[in-house]
Amino acid sequence: MVTLASRIKVSKPVKLLGVISFLFMIWILYSYRIIDKENLLNESELGSEINDENVVTTPKPDLKVVKVDVYYECLCPDSRYFVLHELLPTFEKVGSMMDIHLWPYGKATTTVTEKGYEFSCQHGEQECIGNIYHACVEKIVEDMTKKLELIKCMISDNYEPENIAKKCASEGGIDFEEIQICASGSEGKLLHFQAGLKTEALHPKVSFIPTIEIDDSQNSQKAILKNFLKEVCEAYSSQYLTPSEKLAHCP
Repeated sequence: MVTLASRIKVSKPVKLLGVISFLFMIWILYSYRIIDKENLLNESELGSEINDENVVTTPKPDLKVVKVDVYYECLCPDSRYFVLHELLPTFEKVGSMMDIHLWPYGKATTTVTEKGYEFSCQHGEQECIGNIYHACVEKIVEDMTKKLELIKCMISDNYEPENIAKKCASEGGIDFEEIQICASGSEGKLLHFQAGLKTEALHPKVSFIPTIEIDDSQNSQKAILKNFLKEVCEAYSSQYLTPSEKLAHCP
């Protein structure tokens, strides 16, 4: 015969088990909510990289870029054409994926003297002076958009280098004084000399100005000068994208 006391003894372990099971279920639900919240946060962080058409509109977050070196002369018609019709339009479309370096020297020659450096440029003395202003702009102006707009303005009419540099700097809201100090002093000549060393170190040697390097390679100069945007896009895509990904603004 089962007494009341024996029923109580049997029911205590059952109640304890029930309490433990209930607490376990609460712990599972709480853990699930934390995991779900973390997943939502991760998805929101990655959301800018995902779209249905696999189009990458900007470089990936690690800021991988294509290195571009432009070897040119400020009074060279072909250099002017490249800057105005290839370099600037390409920068306006895919500028965030390029690391651009300007080397204004071309087919100039340098003589080292006791007083410093003397230059002889393909289009005369004014080109040497203009190249020096360009070299100073390359070093001093850090914002690439402002730098290229200033170079664009200067190279459009570079026969009076100091006047055009002053005018273009004023129009672009850039302090001309620092550029002038650089260009009129020893620093500007040193920068021009260094641009010459960089130009003369090219392999293969310069035969045409402008010469453009993409990731330290001259590749096909004909293709680069004809469609710079296409060549930059192909260089970036081959290094950083999967075959299914496409760059916006690229041909």
